[in-house]
Amino acid sequence: MKKYILLIACLALTTYLESNELSNPGVVKNQVLNFSTIKNDKDMKIQWSLDGELMETFSNDMIFVNRPELKLYRVSSKTVVKSNTAIDPTGTMDEIYLKNNVYVKRTENDNSPPIKMYTSYAIFYVSRDLIETDKDVTIITENSKTTGVGMSADLDAGLIVLLEDTKREIKDKEGIRIIQGNKMIYNTKTNEWTVDNSPSDIIKKKITKKVITTFNIK
Repeated sequence: MKKYILLIACLALTTYLESNELSNPGVVKNQVLNFSTIKNDKDMKIQWSLDGELMETFSNDMIFVNRPELKLYRVSSKTVVKSNTAIDPTGTMDEIYLKNNVYVKRTENDNSPPIKMYTSYAIFYVSRDLIETDKDVTIITENSKTTGVGMSADLDAGLIVLLEDTKREIKDKEGIRIIQGNKMIYNTKTNEWTVDNSPSDIIKKKITKKVITTFNIK
């Protein structure tokens, strides 16, 4: 029993320290208004660019950005990510915490119609092209609007998974059709949607825990 209580206490302390680091980042080391920065690869090709109204760098290396616009350039695609605010907790552009009015636009270089995603909070794993959230999500494609709760979007693999309570409205020559399911998977490489009614409890709980810890919300 004592070991169990100790384990719970350690987990609670870890969560507190992680969230407290974001809420108390230390002293501002640098502040830049209306900034623009880029990162090139070894061949001097642009990997990503970041613009915003304000960038603050703190003593613990955390970076806060107001009104960020991040653009990622890949061999076959371009991704634009916007939100009201963003936090890079390590200053390495590995994970970015996006908050309020999160907007993601993915465009393939073959000039096919873009995919647009909207949510309120999201964690973007930049090096993996992975976006995750446990909040309400709306996905807009050329002929459909799909909503759901929770998302894991592997943009590099071309697989976007809406985790719960999904609903897709399709507009075509026959009018408007509605498809509903527990979970939906969108393959962006084939433009195919699949309804999957298997439970998403494990991945949803994992994402929820990360979101709660990161943004210190319930």
